[in-house]
Amino acid sequence: MAKLWEEIHEQPEVIRKLWKGLPPRLKQWPVEGKDIFLFGTGASLSACMQAKYAFLKYKGARASAIPAFEAEYYRNALDGDSMAVVVSQSGESYETKVIVKEMMEKGIPFLGITNDESSFLGKNAGCCLPLMAGEELGTATKTQTASVMALYLMAGMEHEGAMEQLEKLPEAMEATLELAEGYKQELADFLSHRKAIYLTGLDAHAPTALQASLMMKEKVWLHAEGLSLAEFRHGPVEVIEEGIPIVLIGFGKEKINTLLMHADFLAKVCHGDVVLMTDSRESRIKGYRNFPYVWEGEEAFSHICATLPFQLLAERMAAQRNYDIDGFKYIGKILDQYEKPMK
Repeated sequence: MAKLWEEIHEQPEVIRKLWKGLPPRLKQWPVEGKDIFLFGTGASLSACMQAKYAFLKYKGARASAIPAFEAEYYRNALDGDSMAVVVSQSGESYETKVIVKEMMEKGIPFLGITNDESSFLGKNAGCCLPLMAGEELGTATKTQTASVMALYLMAGMEHEGAMEQLEKLPEAMEATLELAEGYKQELADFLSHRKAIYLTGLDAHAPTALQASLMMKEKVWLHAEGLSLAEFRHGPVEVIEEGIPIVLIGFGKEKINTLLMHADFLAKVCHGDVVLMTDSRESRIKGYRNFPYVWEGEEAFSHICATLPFQLLAERMAAQRNYDIDGFKYIGKILDQYEKPMK
């Protein structure tokens, strides 16, 4: 059995550890009344993008998710009324070191979120929040989920309703994994012979689509584009050909009609092959196959459960193609070789 599969199923316990271990540390860095700047790269950037909605809802703060390479352009925007948060699974990536050095040189305090407290990020951050995910051999699953949860907790601290929801998250994750184990082969078969796929998210689930596409690229070596439904309609839709698979991701009964409007257009006008992934337990919605995830709280906390089925999908499809499920062609070499001269 691939280690990646095990790591996916370890995630609910990681979230339980964070639920117990992070709140005492978070009390040292209150975020009320501050503008929040969340910096990350790759899966960490996806986590920042997914979590920013919780800050907007529960802190009423201006929250921005920013690619780490843009950090230098934001240095003048950081002041005493703002908080910078740098997210990096390893805490050692090239981009992370660049942004940490930049903030240290400018005397800008920042909080670090990483899986390794002894990393460059962990040692230099004003406060370090450990992801408590343990060793991770495969693509970012435990650490990506833990990064989202750490940010959720930052946003939800001191809000009773938010914390009650987050306490229930591990159970919802377990229910989602159980459901997804039952349909992952069907979803893999739907996508298995495709050369390209589109993963599109409605509103707050645009970054879920982005993270899903990242995993498909890393593990399945498939051209997968992840973006918002709105952006998809303004440009990328022009390249849709008959039979192109399109996965629409959404949340909430109040938004289902909007999601179906998009589905009808993409299926009936563009002739795409459309399926849904929503929190509805129905296997079909208005004729479209729906692959459900479980979450009964607010949309602002729905991203982790919505991402889990794509983790299982990536593992299943990589196994079917006999790829190295727990390894990488290039990504694993970056930390050791990226700053060295290329031969």
